[in-house]
Amino acid sequence: MWIALALALAAAPAAAALALIRVAPPGGAYSVELPHGWRFENASYPSDHSTHLWFDPANALRKMEVVLSGCVGCVSSGGAPDPSGGLPAGVVARTRLNRWELAFEAYSSDDPYQQHGIVIVVHRGSKIAGYVEAGLWLPAREHSQATAILDSFHLSG
Repeated sequence: MWIALALALAAAPAAAALALIRVAPPGGAYSVELPHGWRFENASYPSDHSTHLWFDPANALRKMEVVLSGCVGCVSSGGAPDPSGGLPAGVVARTRLNRWELAFEAYSSDDPYQQHGIVIVVHRGSKIAGYVEAGLWLPAREHSQATAILDSFHLSG
């Protein structure tokens, strides 16, 4: 799907894929298919956004972080959607998927794995309501798994 194109920049040998199951956080703002056994933690603190962390209990460096933000100005420019405002630090590649979505690759100092992710401008019609940034850290050998996970990400409502 569209994420496969964006992740092709970092293709690596395939690893045995783990079975994925569809999960959603409390409140159900989105759903995503993640490896069976990954755990959820609400890492939010009082602010203008929520942070959800999904992680492998056997290796917490294998994780997905989802940031849900109501910041309209962060992802708009002159009233038009600009998903690049939701990108994390350390971005090395980005691909515009459509008017509302952007795929990216990044590196961070707190995880040895490359981050693959998407920024989605949340909207109702043409009215921007905020954004969601979903970042996924997996070893390069799990490239096909990362693609499947990000392709499965779906906003609710």
